[in-house]
Amino acid sequence: MRKKGIDGTGMLNLYDRVTGIFNEIFDARLLTASLFALLGYCTLFTQRKFPMRWMIFVLFGMILMGFVTLTAREPGKARVRFHKGMAVLWFALHGMMVVSGLFHVDWLPESVPLLLCYPVVYSVFASRDDEKTFRSILRGAVFAVMPFLLWSYLTVPVVIGYPGYTGVFYDANCLSMSCIVMTTAASLLAYASFTQKRYKPMIAYALCALLGAVTILLTLSRSGLLAFAGVAVILAAAIIAGTAKHPVRLLAVLAVIVALVGAFGVKITMDKMYEAAVEDYELAVKNHEEFGYPIIVPKPEDRVMNMDDLTSDRWGIWMAILDNLTWNGHETSVVEEWVTLQGTDDRRFNAHNAFFGVTYNNGAIAGVLLVAYTLLALWRAAQYYRIHRHTSPYAATPLAFCAVFILVGMFESVYAPFSVIGCSYLLVQAPLWRADLSRSTAEAIEG
Repeated sequence: MRKKGIDGTGMLNLYDRVTGIFNEIFDARLLTASLFALLGYCTLFTQRKFPMRWMIFVLFGMILMGFVTLTAREPGKARVRFHKGMAVLWFALHGMMVVSGLFHVDWLPESVPLLLCYPVVYSVFASRDDEKTFRSILRGAVFAVMPFLLWSYLTVPVVIGYPGYTGVFYDANCLSMSCIVMTTAASLLAYASFTQKRYKPMIAYALCALLGAVTILLTLSRSGLLAFAGVAVILAAAIIAGTAKHPVRLLAVLAVIVALVGAFGVKITMDKMYEAAVEDYELAVKNHEEFGYPIIVPKPEDRVMNMDDLTSDRWGIWMAILDNLTWNGHETSVVEEWVTLQGTDDRRFNAHNAFFGVTYNNGAIAGVLLVAYTLLALWRAAQYYRIHRHTSPYAATPLAFCAVFILVGMFESVYAPFSVIGCSYLLVQAPLWRADLSRSTAEAIEG
């Protein structure tokens, strides 16, 4: 019976016509290297906080994406049928982002490649064997982030405690975002090596995962810590429930680990709140002594935590976004309405949330569509793992990176075609686009 969906074979055939002889020149064994270059580029600009113009940054990313597809495409004809829900939501979401770019031109550079380029990647990746594709993506992620960690530890002394270790990165959050990608990828590779009884690679990848995890803890980044804990819980619970002989015992140990990580997160939050309270009170005292302004902020020991304290001012930003929704977005990512409420220009922040960020930048319709697409992708990733968990050691890859994107995206604006989180999340989407999740290669191979 023919599976219902949208035929993506035409997109694959068009890609073959456009690339022509180049598909014969580029060797599929270079896929890991090209993915390393792409994810390394994303990590570089996460490390530097995107110093060049956005359009130029996206252009170079698209060139690297072209090399990825050239090295990914394997000889032979394949029939690729896309899942209707995934494809329709994707084109509706990014079509709306393009529309917002017609009103606010700054959004066109990232919305166009999302609308056009990634579906081409999905058609190419969907014609391949998933295990080979996942293995290349995961290795590329580990090799891309590792040089930056070594650079950090060799050149920047380790800081233990508040305000957190940043290494050579712009800030601790940027470092933690890169680390969560490497840690997740290395953990999946270590598990795959273990199931295949390849113990030397298993130890190497496990050490890479441990290095990334330790670095996340040193950054004191709550978004990174939350993502690390969440992904660890999801992967461990999925593996335990699917393969362990005594799952209850292992799940109990997992619960203890989660409780310890949660306690550590609470401690970080309390420390950050107290430091902010000290800064606010000292500023109030200074203004009182110099200008005679009354001291209206409480002493640090009397300060009561509120949602802004808990989220480092993010709650106020999110409420400002909801109070100023438009259908076609805003000109810049800086939430100007929140800046106005603060009465100062030295705190110009974006949404610090992937979903609120798209909502503010590209409009309320785009925000709703992103939430819908993300939930459907998460559901299909869980289904993909359920179907393939006994046959593929890489079956949890889409589920893991969906969790990374959602958990980090709750506190950071990471939905961009070539952010280190966004790119790694998007690269593993291809199997979820297939109408038939039960197949680990293309729906049908012709000839």
